[in-house]
Amino acid sequence: MMNKPNLDLLRAVAVLFVLFSHVFRTAYGHATPASYAMGQLGVMVFFVHTSLVLMQSLERQQASGTALFKRFYIQRICRIYPLSMTLVLGVYFLMDQQWTYGELFANLALVQNLTYTRLMSDPLWSLPLEVQMYVMLPFLFVLFRNKPVKYLFALWLLSLPVGLLPPIVSPRFNVLSYVPCFLGGVIAWRLGERERLPAWLWPLALGVASLAYILFAETRTNYYSRWAVCLALGLAIPWVRQLGTPALNAVSKCIAKYSYGIYLFHYPMLALCFDTLDGSQPLLQWSLFWVLMVVLPYLGYHLIEHPMIRLGAAWREPKGLGARQLTGA
Repeated sequence: MMNKPNLDLLRAVAVLFVLFSHVFRTAYGHATPASYAMGQLGVMVFFVHTSLVLMQSLERQQASGTALFKRFYIQRICRIYPLSMTLVLGVYFLMDQQWTYGELFANLALVQNLTYTRLMSDPLWSLPLEVQMYVMLPFLFVLFRNKPVKYLFALWLLSLPVGLLPPIVSPRFNVLSYVPCFLGGVIAWRLGERERLPAWLWPLALGVASLAYILFAETRTNYYSRWAVCLALGLAIPWVRQLGTPALNAVSKCIAKYSYGIYLFHYPMLALCFDTLDGSQPLLQWSLFWVLMVVLPYLGYHLIEHPMIRLGAAWREPKGLGARQLTGA
C-alpha cells in the first residue's frame, strides 16, 4: 500500500470536492443542491478510502491479540488528533466568536455528535464519525480476514436497516448511518488486488459516478445514494490497474499528502478572508485565501502531522521497523 496511484487520486478527488463545494458557496453566496452533494460525496469518498487503507495497514502489521489493537489505536490517535486540536485551539483563541469550555472540550475530543455540541469549524462534523469507526475497524479485521467476502456483503446488508435507526432512536448514534459507507472500503480490502481492468477506466469511472451522484442524489433527505456510491467504489477499486500517468500521479500524490490539512484549514480560512476581511478587494481576499491554502497545509503536515505519525510509528512498531512503513491515510 506504499504506492497506489489510484488511491492517491481517490483521496485527492475527495478533498477537492469538499474544498470546491465550500469555495463555490462562498463565491456564489449560498449552496446549491449540486454543490452540497459535491461536498457530501467528498466526505463519503474519504470514508471509503480511509477504511480500505486502514484495513490494509492492519494486514501489514502481522500482529495479533492486544498488540494489534494497541498499535492501531496509537497510530490513529497520533494521526487524527494533533492537527485537529491545533485547528480547534486556533479557532478558539484567534477567531472572533465566543465558545464555552464545554464546546472547546467536545471539539478537542471529537465527540460533538455525542454531546450535541456546536462545531467550531464545519468540516469537523465528519471526524467524530471516523474516530468512532476506528474503534470498530480492528474488530472487523479480526472477524473477516479469513472469511469469504460473502459474509461482509451480509454485514453490509444488515447495516442498512441499522443505519436508518439514529433519527428514530437518537441522533447520538448517527455513526450507524455511515457504517455502510465505511464498509465499502472494508469490502474493497477483502476483495484484494485483482487489477484486471485497464487503468484509464479509473478516472473515467470516478468522473461518471461523481457526476451522476452530484446531479441526481437526494443527499439531504436520505442515505441510500451515499450507501450505493460507497459500495460501488468498494467493488470497483480492486479491479482496476494502477494509473501509469506520471504527471497525474504526481499531482494526486501531492494533494493526497496534504489533504488532511486542506480539509481542516480551508473552512476557517474562508471565514477569515471573506467574513473578517469583508469589504476588502475581492482580488486580495481570493489571493490571500489560496496562498493560505498552500502554506497552512504544508506547515501543518511538516510541523505537526508527519512528526506525530513518526511518533505513532515509534510507539507501535517492533524495534527495527522504520516509520517509512506507515501509511499516511
